[in-house]
Amino acid sequence: MTCMEKAILKTLIYADIFDYPLTIFEVHKWLIGMKVTLRQVEKALKKLNQESRIKNKGEYYFLHGKHRLVSKRQRRQTQSAQYLRKAQLITIFLKAIPWIKLVGVSGGLAMDNADKNDDIDLFIITSKNRLWISRLLALGLLSLTGQRRKAGDLGQKIAGKLCINTLLEEDKLEQANKDIYLAHEVLQMKVLWQRNGIYSKYLLDNEWVFKFLPSWVGDARGPATSSLRGVKRRSNLINKEIATPFGLAMTDYLERLAKWFQLKVMRKPEGMERIEDGALYFHPQDCRPKVLAEYGQKLKKIISP
Repeated sequence: MTCMEKAILKTLIYADIFDYPLTIFEVHKWLIGMKVTLRQVEKALKKLNQESRIKNKGEYYFLHGKHRLVSKRQRRQTQSAQYLRKAQLITIFLKAIPWIKLVGVSGGLAMDNADKNDDIDLFIITSKNRLWISRLLALGLLSLTGQRRKAGDLGQKIAGKLCINTLLEEDKLEQANKDIYLAHEVLQMKVLWQRNGIYSKYLLDNEWVFKFLPSWVGDARGPATSSLRGVKRRSNLINKEIATPFGLAMTDYLERLAKWFQLKVMRKPEGMERIEDGALYFHPQDCRPKVLAEYGQKLKKIISP
């Protein structure tokens, strides 16, 4: 088996963990560990298909015996479109908060792979030293619209509700864990709105992801089109907060007050929940170890022989 064929199998194996068959273009975009042309991917896919190592149904490719995933993905695409419209509507209100610089969606919805019982995971980048006040205002807006997922909600109560599960300040964008799971999480995040090219800085600060997914390119139809070319120049154009000394001092005070209040009412972090300087992660269920373990097991089973 060639290196190209192994890379394609790795890519389909990873996608299979999420019940997600891939098109030729998606196999190329998410190809693990190799930067190649679309034509090379197409040729290798055809060979693997002829050898029955993989199968396809229409435009979708998947591991042997997983043909039912195609209809599952199509159902989830329909559901995701509905949830994405809701997230876009809420974003109109969130971008009114002056310190929010980016609103995106993460999780299954970012890949159009949301189930009807899923919540909507929001990803937010804020100005430096404005994380806690931005979160407080954002949660207030979600509560006013009746769309906030509350702590402790389960089952049908979370379906279609919005959860701000990642907040980063603009100078704390680099992800500490550097593996295939986090590489996907970084690049899967779908930008709904951004200010002053902050998404480019997010990619730049996490440039390590391209060692895992070197063929990835952004969606030319949306705001995630920025390449790394010229990112450093554009990232320096991000505007600084303009205010009087009194206004800055007052906002600094409100930031400290918002932090004190939220830490007081927050429950103890669990799972993948983390409270760091300039970064908040609210993922009650830490999927990363499970996904990486399953990925390793499938690699041994399918590729090693």
